[in-house]
Order: sequence, then structure tokens, then C-alpha cells
Amino acid sequence: MNRLPRGCANVGGDLAAAMEECKRVFLSLFEQWGYRPFLPSGLQLLESSWERLPSLFRQKLIAVNSPYGEPCCLRGDITLATVAYLASHHSPEERPLRICYSDRVYARAEKPRLAMESFQIGAELLGWERQGADAEMLFLLLRMLDEIGLEKSILLLGDATFLAKAVSEIEFSAAERIVGALQKGSLIEYAALLDEENIPDFYRAILQRIPELHGGPEVLEEAAALWGRGAPLLSLKNVVSTLTALGYGDRIAIDLSLVRELGYYSGPIFDVYSENYGQSLGGGGRYDRLLSLCGLQGQAMGFGLDLQHIASLSKFRTRSPSVMAWFANLSPDEALRRAERLATGGRPLEMSWCADRASSLENATQRGCSSWVDLSDGSTLDLATKADGRTLPGKEELPC
Repeated sequence: MNRLPRGCANVGGDLAAAMEECKRVFLSLFEQWGYRPFLPSGLQLLESSWERLPSLFRQKLIAVNSPYGEPCCLRGDITLATVAYLASHHSPEERPLRICYSDRVYARAEKPRLAMESFQIGAELLGWERQGADAEMLFLLLRMLDEIGLEKSILLLGDATFLAKAVSEIEFSAAERIVGALQKGSLIEYAALLDEENIPDFYRAILQRIPELHGGPEVLEEAAALWGRGAPLLSLKNVVSTLTALGYGDRIAIDLSLVRELGYYSGPIFDVYSENYGQSLGGGGRYDRLLSLCGLQGQAMGFGLDLQHIASLSKFRTRSPSVMAWFANLSPDEALRRAERLATGGRPLEMSWCADRASSLENATQRGCSSWVDLSDGSTLDLATKADGRTLPGKEELPC
């Protein structure tokens, strides 16, 4: 028996089919709105990734050498590749650049999970300067979730700028520890760090309230009142207002304790949740700083979702039973010609080349097919009820 490398997995059967369906829906929708497909390199130079990714990402990179001796890492992040592509292939006049992708990403496994590879779908909107782009991406994301059957999924929205400004008067290493405690959900550690540090009273009051600032859109008004004039929430307010006007108000939750690593994200951030899955399915946000690190000006927004997880929750997770078509000792060309008429109906079709009718029927039952068709005369058998019929419902009788 062939053994896979530890942390890797083959995906097949209904789950693989569901992943392909979700991928198709995602790419079709985003391409319709001007997002261009992108196929990233499987290897990335370690020096480039190390300088531009947050430290939490860097710790998970899987280092390898290329056959040419270059220190590299397996593709741990696709966003970085899209920004590099924008910088090297598109002039300022060609921006913004809209990109969508579906590919594997690799990261060092963290307990309790052993997996080091995952399937990701995502999109990036790079180099824009005006309002509306954040909402565009989130609107399309919600549309896609609806189309794959996750109508009860929600976006948990926060804003990286809000917390970043609240810790801006604190020494950077201390600020990182405070943000790290909040990111881990360790509120006891978070409170202890606030007590230890010399923080101006104004910012201390905000930081003490941040873990409580979650709920509906009213949270934004609470946060604005707490901050006073100049509260760094305008971009998030615009997103919430736009999505609410588009009918997605009940799919939005606010959590200003939702954080990312300091210095990478620079505006609205979000995670995606489903009512049937307790963990985040993925997320993203505004990451203008990455553009500047690559020598580019402007704003950027992107997200990545775990394709395997969303497919397992989607309406495609259970594949429709197929119809088995028995060739009935017809010539292969004639059997395929007749089967083609059945295949155009949209139901999955499997050919049966068993010479024996009884063996073909037994095989169809074992494979869980919904019905069996004799291509010689068009007669069918419903395998659930064992009822005979002349043709499949809605089909004309096949010619003998």
C-alpha cells in the first residue's frame, strides 16, 4: 500500500466533486465581475516571503531548496504572489487589478491538526483608491456563499486600524504582546498586560472596552462615542452601510476585538463563519502596507477561504445518484450515441460495459445508482422501487 507523506491527503469521491462545484461557482461569479484567474508559482523565494509576510505566517513557512540551490519555501500565501505579479506585470494605468484563484497552500502543521496542505480559493483587488471596493469584494463573497448553499453564513467584521491606533502610544514590543493576547483570546493575559504597561488614560479606557465591543452595527456607534472625534471607523462604517443597503444586514456581525498582526492589515478585516461549523472558514481584509513594501501605492483588499471546509458544508456535499446505462451488447459507437442523449439531461451518467444484464444491474445497485437503463430498447429500472418503465422521466424512448 502506498503511504502519503505525513500531513498530506488525497481527496476524492463526493467531497472532491463538491470542491470542484464550489470552485466552479466561485470562479464563474468573480470572473463575471472582472476578476482574472491567477496561477501562482508553487515555490516562492524565501527572502521575499520572509521580508513581507507577518511573523505568524513566517513561522509556518516550509523551507526547501530549488534544484538550482535557491532558498525557497512552498507556497504559503497566494496574496504575496498576486502583489508581486501586479508590481512586475502592470503599469499604474492598468490598476486596479482584480484577481481570483484556486490552489493549494502549505504551512507547518499545528496541533491538534496534522495537515500541512490545504485547498484555498480567494480573490484580491489591488491598487484602488476610492470607496466601494471593500464592499464590492464582500458583496461578491456573500453572493458566492449563497450560490453554494451557505445562505446562513455570516461575516464577522472588525477593523485593524481601530486597535492599531489604540496601541500606538505603547512601545512596539509591548503592543505586540497585547495584540497577541487578544488574538489568542486570552483575556486574563490581555487584562494583565494592560495593567503592567504605562498607557495614557484615554487609550487605556478604549483598550479595556475592546473585548466587549461585539454585536450588531450599534457597536460602531458605541466605539465612536468611546473614541470621540476622529474615531478610525469610517471605512468599516461604509462597508456595513453598503452591505445593509444591499440586503445583507442580517449576515453581518461586528467584533472590534477581531485582530490581525500589527502592521500588515490596515482597515476592515473579516472572518467567515457558518452556523454548522464552529471555526472560521477563512477571511481577509485590507492590507495596504503589503503594497507599499513592494513599492506600490494604493489600497488592497483580499480574502482566502478553505475550499475543503466550505465544500463539506455546501449544497454539493451529497452528489446526485447517477444513472447507469447498460450497453446491451450494442456496438460501442451506437451505445455511446444513445447514451449521449441521456447525458444531455444534466443527471450524472455512468456507462456499463458488462456483457451480462444481471451483472450490470448488480453493479448499478452496489454503486448507489438511482436507475438503470437498457440502451437497446430504452427501458429503465428505478433501483429504489425496482419499478420498470419504458424511458427515463421526461425522455423520449430511445430508438432500437
